[in-house]
Amino acid sequence: MEPLLRNRWNRNAEAYAELIAGTGTPYHQSILLPAIERLVGEVMGIRILDAGCGEGYLSRLFARRGAIVTGVDVSEKLVEISRVVAQQENVSVSFSVGDVCDLRDFADSSFDVVLSNLVLLNIPCLQRALAEFYRVLRPGGIVVFSIVHPAFNFYGPGRWELGERNHKTGRRVGKCFIVDKYFDERPYERFWKRRGGERFPEPITFYHRTITTYFAASREAGFQVDTIEEPQPMNDDPFFERERRIPMFMVFRLRKPET
Repeated sequence: MEPLLRNRWNRNAEAYAELIAGTGTPYHQSILLPAIERLVGEVMGIRILDAGCGEGYLSRLFARRGAIVTGVDVSEKLVEISRVVAQQENVSVSFSVGDVCDLRDFADSSFDVVLSNLVLLNIPCLQRALAEFYRVLRPGGIVVFSIVHPAFNFYGPGRWELGERNHKTGRRVGKCFIVDKYFDERPYERFWKRRGGERFPEPITFYHRTITTYFAASREAGFQVDTIEEPQPMNDDPFFERERRIPMFMVFRLRKPET
């Protein structure tokens, strides 16, 4: 991983942990996580690698359900936060500093599931990461990874055209989503905001790629592409007016062949 990206995530670690707030943002909770949980399936006793674990909220969630979880992240500060929170919540997870594009600390076929939640769109080394996921998975194991939907990527070439603010939801009404140069695969830098509205200390790099690129890279790594989902909000909360019209996320489940 590029040192610049590692340093930026270290600088953003506290702001990111505050944003996640232990359980994920409303978008995670109401749209993304139900799909991830369904695609991962029953976890009792299975070995999960949370590749790019951030502050570890998914690691803790699956550990509470009986999985044997290892979380790895490139940011030393995020790993430190993950360890502290897991200890405070009395959840058993093994956290370590590492690069999802070079999982040298883990043996071949050492996991049943690799989970990578909103990570692959933030790294330059997509193909290497998928090759490493393949290597550390047992035959028949699965990868579940999520990304911001490439066709409606507001961290890349797309944006909402917005109308008046809905005072009940606190959000501006979406008129339409505008996207251009979808096939122009390149990095974008965006500043996230804390829950109070302040900017993160450092920008976050997003690597816009097409759906075809993710599909082809998965096949090239040796995986069978088992499922692709575009999850919708799980409730009728008017807050998610935009997300009921176009998908915010895309989730892949890949399978390593048995032989």
